[in-house]
Amino acid sequence: MKRLSIRIMAALTPFCCLSPGPLRAAAAVDTHGVTACAISGWSDDKDPAGLNVRAGPDKSAAIIGRIPPERMQGYESIAAEFDIIGSRDGWLLIRDVHYADYGEGKGDRAVLAGPGWVYADKVRFTINDNDLRGAPDRAARTVMKLITPDHTAGPDSAIIEHVYGCNGAFADILVHLRGPSARGWVTGICSNQVTTCS
Repeated sequence: MKRLSIRIMAALTPFCCLSPGPLRAAAAVDTHGVTACAISGWSDDKDPAGLNVRAGPDKSAAIIGRIPPERMQGYESIAAEFDIIGSRDGWLLIRDVHYADYGEGKGDRAVLAGPGWVYADKVRFTINDNDLRGAPDRAARTVMKLITPDHTAGPDSAIIEHVYGCNGAFADILVHLRGPSARGWVTGICSNQVTTCS
């Protein structure tokens, strides 16, 4: 596993047009022992107050920001998206939080620069690879196929029940697709909420 062992300063941007107020002060973000990741996702927190972003991977760590809840874009309810750059102890290190523009023509709306930590199971993403693997490696054994025998449903239809962490371009999840659940590693991940990742 790739490990990072640094401490970085999080310069947080204000919530654009959502939560007026002064700029938040920079806060030290703990990145010791982080497993590096290179995926993206969105907030799946249904709390109307939004998803807490913390200075460390712990529920007692300081709250350094908050990702607002879903907002309407046309007829779609769209959550804020972000890059996922690290993982530790069931938490994800994220940055570049924004609302993507899915056809409004207004451009993406920045929410929070980050970095900061969110609880992994409050995050979801689209899967675009058919194999749930036993390890974060394309050569690892297949635990379950994320495609039905008749090919009427594929990985983008899979229901993610729990997110545990990530490693490189893989995420550790519990998932099912018209059958029993299984835990394993998926790749081909993106934060696109309206279509597939390709």
